[in-house]
Amino acid sequence: MKPAMLRTIFWVLFSTFIVWDYKVSPTVDLRWELAPIAAGSGQATKGGHCSMPE
Repeated sequence: MKPAMLRTIFWVLFSTFIVWDYKVSPTVDLRWELAPIAAGSGQATKGGHCSMPE
């Protein structure tokens, strides 16, 4: 196969995967994530994604 054809196949498959992943994945709730600005600033945090209740 020609390199241009392989490149086209790659991008089609990659784009299809991204769309599929976006459709089937649950939305991300950013309020549960640790604020990066507070990391290491001495402020007490409420916890990150590891301490989120199930």
